[in-house]
This record gives sequence, C-alpha cells and structure tokens, in this order.
Amino acid sequence: MPDFPTPIMPTSKPTSAVRTSNKTLAPKPKASRPLSSPDKVVEAISTGILMRRFGPGHRLVEADLSSNYNVSRGTVREALKKLAAQGVVVLNPHRGASIRPLSRREAEQLLLVLEVLCGLAARLAAQNITPGPLRERMKTVSDMLTRVHLESGVEQFMADRAAYYGVMLDIADNAELNRVMPLPQISLLRSQYHGFLRSKDIRDMRKEYGEIGDAILQGDALQAETRMCKHLRRTRDRLLAVDEEAFNQSF
Repeated sequence: MPDFPTPIMPTSKPTSAVRTSNKTLAPKPKASRPLSSPDKVVEAISTGILMRRFGPGHRLVEADLSSNYNVSRGTVREALKKLAAQGVVVLNPHRGASIRPLSRREAEQLLLVLEVLCGLAARLAAQNITPGPLRERMKTVSDMLTRVHLESGVEQFMADRAAYYGVMLDIADNAELNRVMPLPQISLLRSQYHGFLRSKDIRDMRKEYGEIGDAILQGDALQAETRMCKHLRRTRDRLLAVDEEAFNQSF
C-alpha cells in the first residue's frame, strides 16, 4: 500500500514551527509510477497553499520557484499550467502567475463535491481497516487531530487534519478516488477561509473528526460515511457564516 511523500519545500525560507507529520494529503503513486518533476512542484505549491505560505493573490515568480525547488524554469512553467488547469492559479501574460482566490459560491460547490468523495473515502477506510500498522496509523492521527491543545492554532489544526486525511485515503486504497480528489482546490479553500473560523468552530470540527475516526476504527462503514457527510454539511454552514473578507483577499 502506498506511503505519503514529504513535499518539496522552498530552501530560501525556514519552515514553520508547527508540528507536522511527513504525511501529506495525497497518497504517493506506486513505485512504478513516480511523480514527475512538474507534479512534484504542483504538490509543493499545493502544500504551501495549505500551510498558508501562499495565499490568494500571491504572485508565483518563475525564477524564485525554480531556485527554491531546484528545478528548471521549464518545469516550473509546466507545473503552473497544471495548476491553472485545476483552477488554482491564474496566468496573466503581463503579471505572471498568481494564486486564484475562490468565490464563496465556488467554495460551496467544492464542499458539495467533497461530501460525496470524502464520504466514500471514509466508507472504504472503514471497510478496509484491519488490526495492525494501518489501524495504528489511523488511531494515531485521529487522536492527534481530536486532542485539543490550548496553545495550538489554525496552522496546527490544518497540519493535523492533513495527516488525518492522508492516512484515511491510504487505508481507503482506491487509485481512482485519489485521482479525482481535487487536492489543490481543497488546500486553497482551507488556506483561504480557515483563518476566519472561531475557536469554537475548530473545537467542534475536532470533535466531528473524532467521531468519524471512531467509526472507521470500529469498521462501521455506514456510520463512517454518514458522519463524514454530516461533517461536510456542517462545514458548509460554517462557510456561510464566514465574513465576506475571506473571499476578497489579496496579497
């Protein structure tokens, strides 16, 4: 079963002090199909968006990306074209590439899609869970996400959740689900509006993830899917309550 890669990070900036797992959202392809250099850059930028190093309107300068990720500018251009095709980056002939902010409607539509995809992932994970290393990994990330740290903020919550979803997708073990999961858009959505959530929202979300994790660990596929879908419907409700400023950001 595939593991999860450590993403390429810029070498010119120190990493955050946030505790992170070396597991990211996307399962690593089988050894016979390694990530191409452009795909590695796509993954690194997506991770940068998730961890709020790149935000809506942030300019992505080819020369800087080439130097930071130690790849050619041609590789960077190909990666940016892929991100543009996914709706994450805007390519302007005069200004270059920049992170595209999501509108509130786009965010709502994305969450509708995620309700189906993540519900399926939770169901498959519950069906596939067995005693052993995979179960221990799921328990570890579930405990980490649901444990409330008084000193932890949004960045820690996002890092914990990335590890949680990564392990859940790994256990679900469905290549087609991994292929259609809109990971860059998910990263953009989380980066864009999670800074506007209240502390109570994050506590409630941690509790919901705990309930989903419990169902997966118990092998209850129906409850796992039901709880995940309910969580994402509640997330849409939270989104509706977020200030409009979250959708009018720019760097």
